[in-house]
Formats: sequence, C-alpha cells, structure tokens
Amino acid sequence: MSFLSRTLQALRLPLFCALLWWLPVGSAQAAVSCTASMSALNFGTVELVDGSTPPSVNATLTYTCNNTGNSTESLRVCFNIGDGDQSLGSFDPRLMKLTTGNNTLKFRLFQGTSGTVWGSNGNAAVPNPFTDTMSIARRSSITRTTTMRGELLALQGTAPPGQYTDNFGGIHTSITLSSNQGSTAPSTCNGSSSGNFPFVVNATVAKSCLVTADPLNFGSIDGLPGMGNRDQTSTINVTCAASTVYKVGLSPSNGSTVGAGVLAPTGGVPGNTDTVPYRLYRDANRSLPWGNVVDTNTVTATGNGTAQALTVYGRVLGSSVNVRPDSYLDTVTVTVTY
Repeated sequence: MSFLSRTLQALRLPLFCALLWWLPVGSAQAAVSCTASMSALNFGTVELVDGSTPPSVNATLTYTCNNTGNSTESLRVCFNIGDGDQSLGSFDPRLMKLTTGNNTLKFRLFQGTSGTVWGSNGNAAVPNPFTDTMSIARRSSITRTTTMRGELLALQGTAPPGQYTDNFGGIHTSITLSSNQGSTAPSTCNGSSSGNFPFVVNATVAKSCLVTADPLNFGSIDGLPGMGNRDQTSTINVTCAASTVYKVGLSPSNGSTVGAGVLAPTGGVPGNTDTVPYRLYRDANRSLPWGNVVDTNTVTATGNGTAQALTVYGRVLGSSVNVRPDSYLDTVTVTVTY
C-alpha cells in the first residue's frame, strides 16, 4: 500500500505543473483583428463641358472587429487609403485614367461629410486615415459602417469621353490597429496589420455639347427696292467634349432647310404684314447656304473641350425689300448633332 501511494503522488506532480503553465497564457493572450469591405465609388455618367462640378457620390465602408481573447479589449483601428493603381504618386487630387488611353480625370476622397481628405498613416501628402476606437468584450465582435465621399473637380471639360477608373487593390488600402486590455484605447493604431479593403472608383464621361449664339443684327436699312444687299455676321460658340465630332445646323422659323428665312414685323405698326427675306451662309463670299440638312449644308467640327467660335454670314436681300418702316424679327434654331 505504501509503495502504490507514493507512485500516485509522483504522477500527480507533472500534471499539476502543466496546468499552472497553461492557465495564465490563455487568460492573458488577446487575439483582436478587423476585416472590412468598401463598396465601389461610382460617379456614373457625367457631362463636363459646362465647367461645373458634378454631384458628389458616396461609398460605404463596412468593418467588423473581433476579440477572441478572454478579456475586454480597447481598440484603435485605422483604415488607410493610398493613391490607387492608376493614380501612382498623386494623392490629392487622385486620378482616374481613361481605359483606352492615358487621359486622366481628377477626383478627391473625403471622410464622410467632413472636409478631411481620406489618407493613410505616414503619408505626408494625406496623413489622415479614417480612425475608430471601440471596446470589445471577451469573445465578441462589433460591426460598424462609415461613409466615403467622392468629388470630381470642376473645369475638366477637356477630358475625352469614355470610361475612367482607379483601382484601389493590393497595397493601396490597409487596416492597422493597436489594442489594450481594459477601457483605455491606445493613442496610435500602428500595432499590427489586419488586411485590406479593395475598391474601385469609376466614372463615364459622356459626349456632350454646349451652344450659345449672339444675335444677327442687320441694323437700320432702307425699306425701298434697290437698296442693295445688307450683310452682317454673328457668332455661334460650341463647346463639345474633346474628340467629339459635331455638326451644326440652322433652321429659320419658316422651316426652310437651306437657311432662307424671313423677318416678320414685331407689332409696332398695327396691320403690318410685310416681311424681309434673308439668307444664312457658311462662308464670307455668301455662296454656301447654311441650313439643317446634316452633311449637306451644315458645319462640321471636332470638339476640344473649350468653346469654338463659328461665324454665321447673313444677308438681307435688298432687291426683294419693299416694306413699311417697322421692326422685324425672326428666330433661328441652332441644332448640334454629335
């Protein structure tokens, strides 16, 4: 009996020592990590030729932080964004690139509704990542969301139409974090890396045109036969997206397809039904009528994103004038086809 008892006591000692070694490690070791996903930032189809700023758009960052340890952990986590595959070296503004060429489109990324540019730790140009702090109970998780706001810069009318993209994959995003046991979060988030949250920014620049026109004013003329022709000019300004081929047609209110209109009295002389015939031309010699039959008597040009001036050559036919004194007016419709 005495021998057996001593043997059992000897066997208990290694087992007891092993338990003492295992228990402290399990209670002191924390396993905190975060995962995240960002939705695409899609500006949609935008028209840029008027020089205005397109509406801002939003994307959503959804993130979950887990604590697999046995104690409450206070966490500081940073979500870092770099420049993107197509914007290498440009952080504010960042750049989307045309998928079929090297043309670029400038945009900015902000944290929610604030004016803070979304950047990353250690980046001198954009040093502010989105940062969050939280206290996570043992063996639990917390899920939250935040908004990223994107804005295109104004005055980018020279950007050619097409699809523009910047891809924030791989090294262009990261999650870094630090944690403490207890209720006080660390002052930095440089403790460890916890993956990334790739996303894409894209926009489609549409073919678009903007047109303005100055009045064609023939001034005061003699209303008697034989006065001779009265020639005047006007300017049409057309702004079309770069590389966009456009065709400009002119249509007097009488429906003429060859630019042969008539000026009608404005009502200053009661009962006056006289009219003044005029013609519209594409050339200074007034030999090429300007009408609205595309590719026959219209003017063709290629946009470059800035206003392009086209001259309208007008003529009142003096040989056809025999009208009462009055003010005469007509409305010409400018049609841009592209």
